[in-house]
Amino acid sequence: MRPFKSSIFWAKTTSLCLFLVVLLCIWVAPALVAADNGEFQHPNPPLREGSAPKPFTWDNDLTVATGSVEGGISIDSDTSGNLYAVRCTTGGDFRIYKSTDGGKNWSDIATVVAPAGSSYPVILTGSTGNKLHLFYLSSSQDGDIWMYSIAQDGEGESYEVKVDSDTITYFSACTDMGRGDYLMVAFQRERMGYLTPEIYTTVSTDQGESWSDGYYITGDGSHPDIAYGNGGYVYLVYEKYLGGPDQEIGFIRSDNYGAPASWKDRQYLTSDSYDDTYPRVAALHTLPDSTPYVWVAYNQENLAHTDIDLAYAYSCNGGKDWSKNHILDSTSACHEMACDLWTKRSPDYHNVHVCYFVGRYVLPFPHGHIYYGSASATNPTDWGWLFSPTNHWPTQSEDGRKVCQGTFAPGNYGFVVPAIMYAGKDPDEPFGDNFRNLWFDNSAWPVDVEEEMTEEGVPAEFSLSPNYPNPFNPQTRISYFIPEASRVRLEIFNILGQRIKTLVDEEQAAGRVEVSWDGTDKDGNDVASGVYLYKLEAGNSSQSNKMVLMR
Repeated sequence: MRPFKSSIFWAKTTSLCLFLVVLLCIWVAPALVAADNGEFQHPNPPLREGSAPKPFTWDNDLTVATGSVEGGISIDSDTSGNLYAVRCTTGGDFRIYKSTDGGKNWSDIATVVAPAGSSYPVILTGSTGNKLHLFYLSSSQDGDIWMYSIAQDGEGESYEVKVDSDTITYFSACTDMGRGDYLMVAFQRERMGYLTPEIYTTVSTDQGESWSDGYYITGDGSHPDIAYGNGGYVYLVYEKYLGGPDQEIGFIRSDNYGAPASWKDRQYLTSDSYDDTYPRVAALHTLPDSTPYVWVAYNQENLAHTDIDLAYAYSCNGGKDWSKNHILDSTSACHEMACDLWTKRSPDYHNVHVCYFVGRYVLPFPHGHIYYGSASATNPTDWGWLFSPTNHWPTQSEDGRKVCQGTFAPGNYGFVVPAIMYAGKDPDEPFGDNFRNLWFDNSAWPVDVEEEMTEEGVPAEFSLSPNYPNPFNPQTRISYFIPEASRVRLEIFNILGQRIKTLVDEEQAAGRVEVSWDGTDKDGNDVASGVYLYKLEAGNSSQSNKMVLMR
C-alpha cells in the first residue's frame, strides 16, 4: 500500500506544480508581451560571458530616417567627417541622407528612383569634394548592378556596372581611398544551366564611368565580400560549396588593384562540419602594404540548422597564413550573426571593429540586439567587452548586412570614433521580421550644444573627456581642457586607490591637452588587465574617470 499512496502523493504534487506553472504563465506572459511590444529596455540584453552593460561612452540612438528599410541599408563617411546613409524603401527607391555633426542631425539630400524590387544599396565616399557612389542591385533584366554617382549638391547620373544575360543576385563594393579613382565590385552570378553560382569581379579606374569585363574568381561560390587594403591590395572572401553537406569560407587576394593576373594566395579559411556563411572581411592599412592584419568574420551554423554562432579567422601577414576556427561569440538559446567588420583607412590605425546581431530563437523572446566589439593587431583574438549599445529592437536577417553596418564619425574634441547604423523593427509589430526606421549611434558624442563654449568652439569650463579607446590595449588617449593657466596633475590609480603613474605634473597654459598612457607603471613595467582610474587636478578643480585595460 505504501507505493500506491506514494504514487497518489506524487500525482497530486505534480498536478499542483503544473497548476502553479499555468498561473505563473497567465500572470507573467502579458507583462512579457507588453515589454516586448515597447521600446528596448536596458539593461536587459543577453550578456555574454565576460561582457558588461553598455559603457557610458555610447549614447542614446538617434533617428536617421523613418519608414521602410526592407531592401537594405548602407553608411560611409568622408575624410571631413561627413556621414552619408542610404535606405531602400518598400518600392525599391533609395533615399540618401547626410549628417555634418557626427550623426546628431540628418538631412535628406537625394532620392534615386529604381525599378520596384531593387535592393542591397552600398554607398561609398572618397576624399572630400569627390562624388558619392551609390551601388544597388536592380530588379530589371533579371538582376543587374547599377551605380549612381552623386555630387555634393545631390545631383547625379547613373552608370551600368555589369549587365549580361545571366542573373546577378548578390554583390559587394569597395573604393580605394589612396588613389580615389579606383572602384571594385565582386558579384554573384547565376548562369543558366549551372546548379551553383559563380563569383566575378569588375574594376573601374575612372570613378565608375567605365568598367572592366567581369573576371572569373571561382565557381560554386556565393555571398562575396570585398575590401581594399593599402597600396592596391584587395581582399575577397566568399562562401564555397565543396560538394559536401556544408559550406566553407574561401579567400583570395590581389596585390594590384584587382587586375586579372594579380590574384593569388587562394585558400579555405574553414574545414568543418558547419554551414559557414555570409563572411565579412576587413584589413588594416598599416605598412608594409603586403603584410597587414586581416580579419574575416562569418556565421557558423550547425547542420541541424538550430544554432548559429559568430566565428572568425585572422592573418598577421596579409592573408598568406591564417589562424582559423575561432569563436567570437556563442551563447545558448541565441543566434549570433555577423553584420559588419570595419577599420580605419590609416597606416597608424591598428584596430578592427565588429557589429553583429544576437537574437533568441526560443519563444516567446523573438527580439534581438546589436552587439559590438573591437580587437587590435597587438592582440587579434581579444575582442574586449562584447556589449549592446543599441536602444531599439533591430530587425532580423541571416544576412546581417541588411541589419547593421559600421563606420567612423567625429567624436569629442576632434577624435574619430566607431559608429553603427541599424535597421529597426516596427514597435507595433514586434514579433514580425519587418524592417522599419533607421537608427544611428556612435561611441562618443560631440559636445552638447547647450554646453557653454568659447568663441573658438571649445568648452569654457574645466573638463575631462572619456579616454579613447576604452577598453584599450596597449595604449589609450586622455583629453582634458583647462580654462586658465594652472598647475595640472594627471594620475593613474588602480581600483585599490594605489597610484600607478603620474602622467602630468606641471604648470600648463589654458587650452585643450591630449596625453597618452601606454599601460605601464612609474617604472615602465606593464600593468595587468583591469579597471583603472585617471584623476585630473587643475587649480581648485578635480575630476576622475574609469578606464579598462584588456591585454
